[in-house]
Amino acid sequence: MTGYPTGTVTFLFTDIEGSTRLARAYPETWETARAQHHDILRTAIEAHRGVVFQVMGDAFCAAFWKAGEALTAALSAQQKLQTHEWGDCVIRVRMGIHTGEAEAHDGEYRGYLTLSLSQRLMSAGHGGQILVSGAAENLLRGQLPQNVNLRDLGKHHFRDVPEPVRVFQVAAPDLQAQFPPLRTVPSHPNNLPTQLNSFVGREKELADIQKLLSDTHILTLIGPGGTGKTRLSIQVASALLDRFPDGLWLVELAPILDPLLVPRVTAMTIGLRDEPQRPVIDMLCDYLREKKMLLILDNCEHLVDACAHMADRILHAASEVRILASSREALGIGGEVTYRVPSLGLPDIGHLPTLESLSQYEAVKLFIDRARSAVPTFSVTNDNAPAVAQICHRLDGIPLAIELAAAKLRVLGVEQIAKRLDDRFRLLTGGSRTALERHQTLRAAIDWSYNLLPVTEQVLLRRLSVFVGGWTLEAAESVCIDEAVESIEVLDLLEQLINKSLVLMEENQSETRYSMLETMRQYANEKLVESGESDAVRDRHLEYFLKLAETAEPHIIRPEQLEWLAKLDTDYENIRLALEWALSRATAEPSLRLCSALGKFWTFRCYSMEGANWLASALSKSPQHDTENIWRVRALCRDAEMAEGLDDLQRMKTSAIRALELAERGLEQRDKAIARFFVGFAWIRFVENERACPFLEKSLIQFHELQDPYWEAFVYRWLGVLKTSQGESGTLGRALHSLELARKAGERSNLARALLDYAGQLFSEGQAHEAKKVIHEAIEISKQIGSNINLLMAQMELAGIEWHDGNSEQAKLLFQDAQARLRVLGDKLQTSNCSTFLGLLAMEQGEWKQAQNYFEESLSVAKDLTHHQGITQSLGFLTVVFFFQGEIEKSKQYLRESVVRAKDIPPVNIVVFLKTLLVLPYFQNHEHFARLLGAIDSFEQKAGYTVAPLFNRYYVHAKAQLRTSLGKAAFESALAEGQKLSLAEALKLAQDMSEAM
Repeated sequence: MTGYPTGTVTFLFTDIEGSTRLARAYPETWETARAQHHDILRTAIEAHRGVVFQVMGDAFCAAFWKAGEALTAALSAQQKLQTHEWGDCVIRVRMGIHTGEAEAHDGEYRGYLTLSLSQRLMSAGHGGQILVSGAAENLLRGQLPQNVNLRDLGKHHFRDVPEPVRVFQVAAPDLQAQFPPLRTVPSHPNNLPTQLNSFVGREKELADIQKLLSDTHILTLIGPGGTGKTRLSIQVASALLDRFPDGLWLVELAPILDPLLVPRVTAMTIGLRDEPQRPVIDMLCDYLREKKMLLILDNCEHLVDACAHMADRILHAASEVRILASSREALGIGGEVTYRVPSLGLPDIGHLPTLESLSQYEAVKLFIDRARSAVPTFSVTNDNAPAVAQICHRLDGIPLAIELAAAKLRVLGVEQIAKRLDDRFRLLTGGSRTALERHQTLRAAIDWSYNLLPVTEQVLLRRLSVFVGGWTLEAAESVCIDEAVESIEVLDLLEQLINKSLVLMEENQSETRYSMLETMRQYANEKLVESGESDAVRDRHLEYFLKLAETAEPHIIRPEQLEWLAKLDTDYENIRLALEWALSRATAEPSLRLCSALGKFWTFRCYSMEGANWLASALSKSPQHDTENIWRVRALCRDAEMAEGLDDLQRMKTSAIRALELAERGLEQRDKAIARFFVGFAWIRFVENERACPFLEKSLIQFHELQDPYWEAFVYRWLGVLKTSQGESGTLGRALHSLELARKAGERSNLARALLDYAGQLFSEGQAHEAKKVIHEAIEISKQIGSNINLLMAQMELAGIEWHDGNSEQAKLLFQDAQARLRVLGDKLQTSNCSTFLGLLAMEQGEWKQAQNYFEESLSVAKDLTHHQGITQSLGFLTVVFFFQGEIEKSKQYLRESVVRAKDIPPVNIVVFLKTLLVLPYFQNHEHFARLLGAIDSFEQKAGYTVAPLFNRYYVHAKAQLRTSLGKAAFESALAEGQKLSLAEALKLAQDMSEAM
């Protein structure tokens, strides 16, 4: 093994006894002696495969993979130190060897408890002495060097170390045998139980609580059952042994049911006997009056009043006494400070860290520790790491739940445990038989808290379980009320549940929200089902979130959209649950209404796949009555929109046409106009532009009459795209007017797209600098709304400008990044466009095979989408690729097919296609080639349309080459002949030229 030891590590810490005194007494020889000391230690450590990871003055910190190597290194160093000729400046070194858990990171170690005990163990010794902890001694048994023994010095207390540590002294023939007593913390009276397993994590909490106890008389640790309040209290107390000379006493209140027994049990715990005719509390206060003591009142929740009265009396009588209480809720007395014990730290299961980093999270560390107790060979691997993280995450980092889950490794694999957590209360049983009964199963732990609640608090808690991802006070007052709980009571009851650590409160800038740990929510939901109230509560939950979605719908296409999108984002988990419930109801109306209201939200958030699935389920429900038509029309329009985002064009067209058919049966003009637009939009996507135009034009007129700025701007933009593709003049003007309408409407997604359209036209007109400014404005607006698709479209526009400006490598990186992220979003068309541009870049760099792969990918997607323009264009580019790879026949075949396909695309797109063919500088008949250039030139002038610069570059290059090869007169003559050709004749000319290749 090489590198820094990690995991279970044995540490050797050393320092020179009395080094300051030696430095002062022997200033002339001290530095030489210290350098000799350093050389002896480093040589001994490295000779036994140790790593010196820190040297502080004269103190060495070394790490070893094996305890035996640390011991032999220490023996070797100590023997050489004692036989070295020091002169008057005699150096004596004390050493400590301890084994524990620690992780190496960039030459440093994490594992405070292990490192601090190693330091304290070494500091307890004397010069010439080697001390070994009990943990290291366990590993050294049976493998000590000959004539070397370990002498048991008994258990000792160390500062800030919770448990007493058994210490051994290394005994060897050539080492000093007798030393003064160890410099350890004297033991103070206490009844703290010995912990049989390790305490994991909580370093921040330990530090926080110790600091708070130094500044307050009573500190109460609060939190739900199973969060480890008792164990944390004991750990804190163990670290404070030297601060309380009169002792630390754990008063276990869990078994006590009678509140009157609280003072008596406390008195008995600290060793007091009853005095006849005298109240126990008086006797207790008199005894404690002059004492400096820590009382730990554990599990106060079922005896809160009695504990509060006793604590108040004691603290008024005994100024040096401190009380550390643990409870589900605060005791509520003067001077009390509360500390909410959080769940253990968790990794992000969506972005798992490396294995090494994963084990640093407290919840994972606890799982690993307890798992190894159950199955000593257990380890976290790349295969099981996701399941380990999922277990810890789904159990909310609750220590008790994690320990119970780890214990199940005796009979189940990690992945099996993770899969069974939906039924966690049946799974997580079988805790220690000697533990409190409520700590033997997860259900029992939560039963204890639930059964202590008054009836109305139980009712509210189980009704709140209908919420997922949290809720607001308004939501609770709407969903959780009936004759048993009135709206006016909800706030007070909610406050009680927060005080008892069963509900969590989170404040942000806009509103206060509440939530439950998922484990508590599942428990309460089971109680809700058992109560028979579940259906009624879920109906009210659906009604509330349907109202929220329908209220938000008009606002998310207006300038105030960010606020309303945030509302839907925050409660989207609740909305999903409401959708599930709506789909389970007999009538289709609730699910159709909810899907209709969410359509634009799904579009803006790129949830097209999810939205399409919800819509398919809602639309599959049979209509119950004619009044559902309006909701079905709106849902069909949303379905067409989702299908367009997924490039499912057949579904888009079918839903749009059906929506318009139903809308024509007497629905409002706005519904007809929206349905009519989606029919036109579907024909655009099928490149049936002549059929699309009347639908878009009529819907635009209707939205203008309705004074609906969003839909007017939205439809006008697509109508502009359509007219541009048909070669109508005024392209830049249309793009500018579209932008003006989008600014007036104020909806950011359409505004960003309009900006990108305008930037594209500016770029085509040769105004690249202005185009860049417009693109950056689109980017800022897209960031505001969180539109990933618009950001990626903007990135592609920027990549095109970079390419045109000669920065091909930067363009390539931008296209590749956009393509990868578009694949994640599921946008096939734009992913295919990225492939086309990357193919062109590869082709320009002579990387023909790579270009072929990109164009074939683009062709495959275009065929899947029945995108005629994409098919034609990809075939044209493959023609070039195969030619330059020497596959002439295949090149001819692709060119013939592309020319035939070109007849099915709009005239302006034919011009674009013909310009792509100009990449081919190899047509043998240069006069025909010049005629083709003339035809392209003529079509562009008639249409008033300029092809994007990325394609226009081929046209400019071909023109310059032909003028040189033919001569000016012949070139101009051929160009003039070509300007007289029709589109059909130009395509025929291209086909004839391909045959002559």
